[in-house]
Amino acid sequence: MYQYLYERSKEKAIHRVWILSDLQQSYPENARKCLDISMTDYESLKAPADMIWYLGDAVENTNLAHLKEMTAMQVQAFSKLGIPLCYATGNHDYDYARVHPDKEPIMPFYEAVKSHKNWFTTENCDDFYFTYKLGEYTIFFLCDHIAKDNKWLVTHNRIQKGQEHYPYSQKDADRLRETIAAVKGPVITASHYSFPGGSRESNFTGKLLPLPNNVKIHFYGHAHIGDLQWARENVYRRISWVDWHDIPQINVSSFENIRGTACRSVFLHIYEDGAMGVFFRNHDIGQFTECYFPAKENLPQRLSDLK
Repeated sequence: MYQYLYERSKEKAIHRVWILSDLQQSYPENARKCLDISMTDYESLKAPADMIWYLGDAVENTNLAHLKEMTAMQVQAFSKLGIPLCYATGNHDYDYARVHPDKEPIMPFYEAVKSHKNWFTTENCDDFYFTYKLGEYTIFFLCDHIAKDNKWLVTHNRIQKGQEHYPYSQKDADRLRETIAAVKGPVITASHYSFPGGSRESNFTGKLLPLPNNVKIHFYGHAHIGDLQWARENVYRRISWVDWHDIPQINVSSFENIRGTACRSVFLHIYEDGAMGVFFRNHDIGQFTECYFPAKENLPQRLSDLK
């Protein structure tokens, strides 16, 4: 039934997006294994997406040779698809920069995205978001970020170091909320992390609440499905809602079956009337395991009424 619904949905969709996160391996051989499983299954679906949203943690650890090797294998794999890619950084993309505070940040996958034609991320490593226009939808990608001189670093939804040098404040979050509210048309947000109400920490994303009513859905990674050690009681949470809002948020992680239980990703379909379909894919078994059709119109949030 899930495959049937996916096929009918694919026929109706005017935009088809492949959303993934957290390949995140310390050793290239493990990254290669998981990447091969997922790409082979993707190709079996015969060009199922028009673009990719990669929500962080493409690599892991501090061995620069390994980081470059894992970057190269992914660049080769995704380049072959010939479709745009948007990349929102995650905590492990900064592993090398974090342990070398005396050097300017080195982030091989982020740098590869920046140099690749028709791939998109923040213009500068100290920017905390970027946008992409997809038909009537505007996508806001919320990103981890680091000082160009490595004096401060934000990962895991909090300031990791250099708080005295950090240039942003609640006023910047308020300005971003105003920017989102001013968009004419529906908005999707995407990040390595959830908003409050999702899995794992939500400190920085929480600064954006209350979200404007034009935000329809949020996609995130970080909380590897099946990873008991880190996801804990939310180990299998795939769909949740932003606290105090009628806005669903979708956990797309993870693109690996070592910490998580399978190589997973999500396919998003957007239809002509603005409605959406979300399809969860288990690449290990080559099957869609769930599908979800969020309400086209979310109910007005009332968080502001409490103030």
